[in-house]
Amino acid sequence: MSASSPQDPLYRQAMDAHGAELARFCGGYERDPALRQELQQELHLAIWQSLAGFRGDCSLRTWVYRVAHNVGARHVQQHAGKSPPMLELEEAEHLADERQDPDHTERRLDLQRVLALVHRLKPLDRELMLLYLEELDAAAMAEITGLSARNVATKIHRIKALLAKQLGLGVPS
Repeated sequence: MSASSPQDPLYRQAMDAHGAELARFCGGYERDPALRQELQQELHLAIWQSLAGFRGDCSLRTWVYRVAHNVGARHVQQHAGKSPPMLELEEAEHLADERQDPDHTERRLDLQRVLALVHRLKPLDRELMLLYLEELDAAAMAEITGLSARNVATKIHRIKALLAKQLGLGVPS
């Protein structure tokens, strides 16, 4: 028989609703699969622990992303400047297999280019772009980050313009 905590049902609700978003969010913070898994575990633990103090003053989604913001920022600070590990032979073989499907490879390369650029942004700008990619609006991003909604919207517009320029695309609307 396992012990149950008062926040368990709320944690399950949060993960059912936002677990996939959080996995993508972690992918935006960490490229290395092992470190990404570690980050996800840290994030899940932090969310579970934090839900003991959740009073409903904001939406559950906002709460979860606030925790994700804090955990992600701490992760970036802890791992700044560390180089990615070399590929294992099995991983290199897997990459070679993907080349057989040109459409898959092209989409993957486009996504890798975008994420590589996002990874180079300062932590706050990176987080705003990741939240934007998760389709959060400026008001929700403002509540999560502590910025004003107007500041968020301005930063998002600038980041999108920078990414479009770096990718050789037209200026976004």
